[in-house]
Amino acid sequence: MTAAQPQRSITAYLLAVATALMVALAAGAVWCVLQLYARVDLIGLSLLAGLIVAVVVRRQGFAQSGMGVLIAMFSTALASAYASYLLAAAKVASYLGIPMRSALTSIGPDMAGAVAWADMSLFHIGTLILAIVLSAWLVWRKPAPARKPGAPPQA
Repeated sequence: MTAAQPQRSITAYLLAVATALMVALAAGAVWCVLQLYARVDLIGLSLLAGLIVAVVVRRQGFAQSGMGVLIAMFSTALASAYASYLLAAAKVASYLGIPMRSALTSIGPDMAGAVAWADMSLFHIGTLILAIVLSAWLVWRKPAPARKPGAPPQA
């Protein structure tokens, strides 16, 4: 720990990790629902998920910390993986004509991974990597200097 960063309790770490993971899972689920509703590829939502995760991690007090960067990167990757898993389950359910709940419980991670991987292109992979790097950078960067009320914005 540096002098600028106070010691954090294990409870603070666990709360930050739990919050970031829950936000990531929620972002992945919303991404899946929006993509299924819109019926278009919404890989760009991975960038939004990374942004939201980074904001949450910074708000938990982990700005400019290595632990915060790791939490943000893992959570953004989890959001993308969860959305891909749900989209793969939806695809299998639609092909087999079964409810999505049945597909979620029966396909398993191997089949879901194979279906998700089959839908990936280099653009998708690049966008997912960019989302992870974006979330890490947003957590690591210094906050903008505070403005005085009524002062004009800095150029």
